[in-house]
Amino acid sequence: MIVNRIRKMYAITPENVALDMDRVTAAYERLDTLLENRRYLVGDRFSRADLTLAALAAPTWRPPEHSTYSPPDELYPREITAFRARFAKTRTREHVLRMYREHRLRKLDAAHSSMTCAAPPLGPLAA
Repeated sequence: MIVNRIRKMYAITPENVALDMDRVTAAYERLDTLLENRRYLVGDRFSRADLTLAALAAPTWRPPEHSTYSPPDELYPREITAFRARFAKTRTREHVLRMYREHRLRKLDAAHSSMTCAAPPLGPLAA
């Protein structure tokens, strides 16, 4: 019952799913082209563009540095697993994972500080 309401509310139909997959594919192709010869999306340092991409793609790629728990792969529907596999070898995926790896602030070591940070922000933004 709830699933049907959600499908109706968001107009989730096989046709719309196919259109959205085409849009995602085009976006990954464009991003992969942009990342072909550069380290960051815009300029030569981490920027809002990299932050935005990393934040939006984190649920798909589940970077280990992200503070949100992700269930094991086998608990995801096969369509999600197929989607992830389709884009697993892209520069875009690698870029997202690298942004978390290199720009996510590390949790403070409790032995060195009495303060802890449950979900530290991504690194500094370029102006």
